Amino acid sequence: MRINIKQLRDGSLREKQFEFTADISEIETTVSKPITISGEITNRAGVLLLSMTMEGERNLVCDRCAKEFSRITSVPFESCIVDHLDNEDDEDYFIVCEDDELDLEELAVSMFILGFESKILCSEDCKGLCHICGANLNEQACNCKEESIDPRLEILQQLLDE
Repeated sequence: MRINIKQLRDGSLREKQFEFTADISEIETTVSKPITISGEITNRAGVLLLSMTMEGERNLVCDRCAKEFSRITSVPFESCIVDHLDNEDDEDYFIVCEDDELDLEELAVSMFILGFESKILCSEDCKGLCHICGANLNEQACNCKEESIDPRLEILQQLLDE
């Protein structure tokens, strides 16, 4: 979705709200349904501020127990919109829009994907899988005991057994 910000730049309009959906299933395979993007661009004392939230359902696999689950992911984003930058090092902090058209869909999709967590867990207290028998420790307890002791530490084990 492209949005015209000319009226916001010249001050004749203080705020412009938007809401749309984007299908990113070809780009990001964990998202099977279109994501919702909503937000606003406001003119505050001549500074254009973009605030938006991207939200979508993701089909994930837990990194600890390999259980498949779905989760709604919501990613907020805020930035200032400028027409040019004097210092190229500031590219990470501002959105450059040289003309009066801003492509919100491309920006929103990029920020949504970059906002994903790096470690995916089905729950905060996921116990994972037993490294010996492979049982899901969230669903059942296993009776596996780790019998292999580092030979250099066997003498310490003898002290614990006494």
